[in-house]
Amino acid sequence: MSINAFVDHGYNPGREFCEKFLSSNEFTVETLQLISSQKHGLKKADLAVDIANALEKGKLTPEEILLAYVKQSRTWLSLKLGTCARTPNLNSSAPLLQEFGQDGWYGPIQDPNQPQKKWYIRTYKIDDSVRGGTGTTSKPDKRDIRWSLIAEVDRDYLALSWDGFTYSSERIEQRTQFAFWNYIPGFIDELANHCQADWKHPNLHKLVLHDMWDKYLNCNPYKWRHLRIRAEASGLAINAHSADVKEIDVKGLQALSNKLANSVLKVLGLLDDSEKITNAEDAILLTLLKEWGTKSYEFQLDAEVTANEIETEQLKKFTFKPLIKVHCYFGLKPNSKTQDSLQHLKCYSRYYGGSTGVLEFLLRELGF
Repeated sequence: MSINAFVDHGYNPGREFCEKFLSSNEFTVETLQLISSQKHGLKKADLAVDIANALEKGKLTPEEILLAYVKQSRTWLSLKLGTCARTPNLNSSAPLLQEFGQDGWYGPIQDPNQPQKKWYIRTYKIDDSVRGGTGTTSKPDKRDIRWSLIAEVDRDYLALSWDGFTYSSERIEQRTQFAFWNYIPGFIDELANHCQADWKHPNLHKLVLHDMWDKYLNCNPYKWRHLRIRAEASGLAINAHSADVKEIDVKGLQALSNKLANSVLKVLGLLDDSEKITNAEDAILLTLLKEWGTKSYEFQLDAEVTANEIETEQLKKFTFKPLIKVHCYFGLKPNSKTQDSLQHLKCYSRYYGGSTGVLEFLLRELGF
């Protein structure tokens, strides 16, 4: 079973640890190719060996490897706005390449081309074991999982990115999701104390369901697709999906709105009035998304590609240019033991750039 975090099976500190870390799920092949001098034709394990060799010979510095690592796009993102008084030197991050280390904050890691930004890494150790072998030869295999949270600190914001994972162990018979939402608020408080910072979440609910919707929905050349909503109000819970299809006709949520609108207008004898059907459908959809205690919402926004905008071979394959695809958790239940306690976003990598692409888009929308 592959875990989307670094799993240490007792590797020796130094060269062995470094190779295993570089070839783990913590690094993508694309990131290793950016770091390695052998950019083409090598498998991931071979790239890891090449980079470990270069590090050992002094041809690469730990900072160069770690800078590529922290800039890597990830699945999850949480954004806070505000300033910090300082960006202090915490634990040195270089040893993380060659040993497991202790729980805590590491950094800063800096990019000479972006002096206003600093990156920190927060590691957390998860003790785990799985039973190997079968029958009488079965025995627990101890392993340590090192989960990492990346913090990008700029003048006016804090961006946290990470990958989640599911795992199973002797103590947990079924695969379970690592409950990162229980840890991240405390980690943010730690970093805020270190940086003497005043960071606060933006009003994501207003930004997405009001400001962005009013700006892009039903506005050429943009195409807004409602993909999923989780809402709860007046004792009724809604968990609705839209079919992930390529056809222009939007299904799922909008189909539900259309059905409800037609049912109501049929009773009123107004089915022949297309304008009233459209208005009723929009009103129902607005209620579902904006006013029914929306806990989380997933959408996709693209822009129609015109002939003048086609600049790359990739764009020639598409009618729409991908802008953002994200599942927003609004953090409206702070006392919950579920993901709804934390304001954060699930980001999609294919075509939409993962956490990096979502961060850039949201910062533009917020005026940064």
